Amino acid sequence: MANIAVICDREFFEPFDQRVYKEVCTMKRAGHNIEIITPHKSTKEKEFEGTKVHCVSTNGMFGSVALKLIKKALKKNYDLFYCHELDPLIYSILLKGITKKPVIWDCHEYLVPMKFELQGKIASTITEFAISICAPRVNHIITVDNRLARTLSKFGNVTVIPNYPSLSDFDITLKKDEHNEIVALYVGSLTERRGIKVILKSVKKVREKYNLKLRIAGDFYDKELKIWAKTYDKENNLDVDWLGWVDYRELAPVIRDADFGLFMNQPGPRYLKGLPTKIFEYMIMGLPVVSATGPLLKTLINKYNIGLTVDSTNIDSIAKGIEKMAQRKDLKEMGKRGNKIVKESYCWEAKEDKLLRIIEKLTN
Repeated sequence: MANIAVICDREFFEPFDQRVYKEVCTMKRAGHNIEIITPHKSTKEKEFEGTKVHCVSTNGMFGSVALKLIKKALKKNYDLFYCHELDPLIYSILLKGITKKPVIWDCHEYLVPMKFELQGKIASTITEFAISICAPRVNHIITVDNRLARTLSKFGNVTVIPNYPSLSDFDITLKKDEHNEIVALYVGSLTERRGIKVILKSVKKVREKYNLKLRIAGDFYDKELKIWAKTYDKENNLDVDWLGWVDYRELAPVIRDADFGLFMNQPGPRYLKGLPTKIFEYMIMGLPVVSATGPLLKTLINKYNIGLTVDSTNIDSIAKGIEKMAQRKDLKEMGKRGNKIVKESYCWEAKEDKLLRIIEKLTN
């Protein structure tokens, strides 16, 4: 079995990186020895469910985190480097050159448009250039959907492993805790592009007619947006249940005990093109969905009758969708269909063998 270093682009623990976690669990079950190397608030060595985690402090001058991560990766004789996202892709060129060991690059974001959206044109251009130089030099690329795979296929071998939920992490009864009001749930990062503003404004309209409870499991990156959202909640008596970040391994009962899930990403280069993990997490815990409209999303939701789609840029459209869902008497039946479909076709366990075959090929 192989000794594998999993190198993270961002903090593994806070917020918890569930894709890294699922991949590490898959590799461990196959008998591989895994060690995680991650940026962290302090330099220390931790143990996480039997896996050694090397944390390096994010304090220091520009470039110091990269140097610390690379030094840590070179300290042991690993058989393979499993690199997540942009920065570890860049490190991998040095690691491969020194050790002559294979590299897998896992790209689970649309990095170029993401950089453009968050940091502007210069950052996106640098990112595109870095990928064009480094990606052809790795041994295999893994990504999350076919559209991103087509973009990356010019650099080498690409395998799609969607970020589906793991059955083992959602293995609880679907029986909900009793509650009087209808509970709508949103899970995920709280940004304008992910729809937090339109969600709050739409819920305000709905609550003028219906006893609806909004529950949110996630947190803000933008302090100004957080102030706006909490103020809007208070001024309009929305009584939002703000849960903050919820550990992925503790998410199942939070989802189950709602009545339907919300997904309101706004249109853009990296949104609404594929099938978001969030939809499948709602489905596996028996929640129908009120979702933004994307070509694949609309097809999935309509085909299996597991919810409805709305114009996520239009507050009236979202409010009407929430009202329709709140009035339906067949929410449990819709949820059971979604649960069955995920277990049959859209779970992590249905795809993880692809990852193990790649590792076996590269390490033998």
